[in-house]
Amino acid sequence: MLRSRILAVAVVAVLLLPAGFLSAGHTRPAYLDGCQSMDGRYVVTAEPIKEKVGKKDAIKWKYHWKDTKENKTLSGWLTGPRGLGHFDVTYGHIFVPPGGETFALWLPASWAESDTPHPKGNQGKFSDELVKNPVFGSRLTIYTKTGEIVKTYGMRDLLKPNEWLYVNWVQGNMYWLTEYPEVMKGGEPARCGWRYYRISPDYSVLEFVIGPNSDAVHKVKSEPEEVRNYRRTVRVQLTDGLLLDPNAKVADANKIPIKPFRDALITRGTAKGFEASLDPVRVTGKFVVEKSK
Repeated sequence: MLRSRILAVAVVAVLLLPAGFLSAGHTRPAYLDGCQSMDGRYVVTAEPIKEKVGKKDAIKWKYHWKDTKENKTLSGWLTGPRGLGHFDVTYGHIFVPPGGETFALWLPASWAESDTPHPKGNQGKFSDELVKNPVFGSRLTIYTKTGEIVKTYGMRDLLKPNEWLYVNWVQGNMYWLTEYPEVMKGGEPARCGWRYYRISPDYSVLEFVIGPNSDAVHKVKSEPEEVRNYRRTVRVQLTDGLLLDPNAKVADANKIPIKPFRDALITRGTAKGFEASLDPVRVTGKFVVEKSK
């Protein structure tokens, strides 16, 4: 069912996380980063909206799309992101390809929103019950600017049966992708998700590698070498969701996925207050200290 309730708004909202949100253990500060098109004309940001569900507060996410040249803004609802808490964390990235007609939401390392409980244990194993759990859904969703869903991929769409062995989770963190080694040497990225993907400079092609992350490597150490060293690269075109050949030669450098940020690596536990730029492949973010009230 499409969620395409569209509202016109005058300004683009920018997500600021609560000052009291702390990083501990596996969990890093929650975020859902916006993005602008390569030419800077089109901007999409996300805003957390608090709603009362029974006696509990829940977070729903609204996107705001803006054409900065025509000063036109549209808003609608996103599916998939969760909250801003330690056990209900969101690690989300928005990408805006050229032309601004579509945008993509990528959730690389947190559960998808669902009323279904998380699986028991801490490691996946292929079964019908496991792969159908909606918490593994909504990894990548492509929207039109007016909110219609063009294409959505859950893990059941992206993973082969043998690859569920590499799925593991701790609290609100859910792992199924291999870290890119070059972004984990001498520190870690300020955004949890940055370790798990590459993006083309024009934000139209996403790349990620399915295989064991650093935790899963230890959990499969008794498996044969081909299981321990398994890696499969996936590339997706973010205008329509087409799966691309990751080995194909690409002439346009703006469509070749690269490291998704320019920021320096940080030490664990120092990501609090970080605010990514809307053009992270070219522009660094900043650390924002909220003044005490």
